[in-house]
Amino acid sequence: MSSDPKRIQILKRAAEVTGGERQDSYGPVKDNLTNIADLWQVYLTQRNNSLVKVEAEDVAWMMTMLKAARSMAGYHEDNYVDAAAYAAIAGECAE
Repeated sequence: MSSDPKRIQILKRAAEVTGGERQDSYGPVKDNLTNIADLWQVYLTQRNNSLVKVEAEDVAWMMTMLKAARSMAGYHEDNYVDAAAYAAIAGECAE
């Protein structure tokens, strides 16, 4: 077991999954989130009968919020790991 505080363990795991296994599965993160943004934009624009602009950074922040909402159902470390990863990804997309 690690002697690191829990926050460091979560951040290390977030770095591992976002830089390794998930990128291997889904490709470059900004490309993947841009594809999601394009689909969400079409859906939201049609749903609202008004142009709704969605970008990769928006997807990352909304996924962070999804993980926050899921955490309300009880503690699952995955929600915290993924939220940390999505916040970091949002920062990368913002550049």
